[in-house]
Amino acid sequence: MSVFFHAPTYDVTSSSITYTMKHKLHAWDGTSKQVNVASKWNGDKLEQISVLAKVSSFNSGLSSRDSHMIEVLDALTIPNITFSSTSIKYNGADILATGKLQFHGVTKEVQFVVRARKDNNQWLYEGEFPVLLESYNVKRPSLLFVKADDLVKIRFVLVFKDK
Repeated sequence: MSVFFHAPTYDVTSSSITYTMKHKLHAWDGTSKQVNVASKWNGDKLEQISVLAKVSSFNSGLSSRDSHMIEVLDALTIPNITFSSTSIKYNGADILATGKLQFHGVTKEVQFVVRARKDNNQWLYEGEFPVLLESYNVKRPSLLFVKADDLVKIRFVLVFKDK
């Protein structure tokens, strides 16, 4: 008797990417729920992944701030942020993901830990990693002549459902 495995289906409605920025006066998050994913599986293990989010899809709850971020990130000419894995190594429930992050027209190799867990009929892949704006040629936004911190934290939750 043969058992056929069908790769989980990406659930765009439950997935998100969130950035956190800080300024001397306040901190804020911006979240995109419009995250596109292409994945390759070997059995129930994720082998490769590519992720794309449009800069304009991030919502911080303040439209003027979001418009300013679109301007700062040149989203009219560089509309997408992408990650493509080059290596995925499993260590129990943790995964060490290595790949190319393309942000603001600059591509850099990044590496971060992803926590994988199964919850009922879905797989959740969660993690975070830092991005230094200036290393991607981004001029830090400012308020009252004080620039926001260079460090931005990126958090993600990618959800896949069993068929």
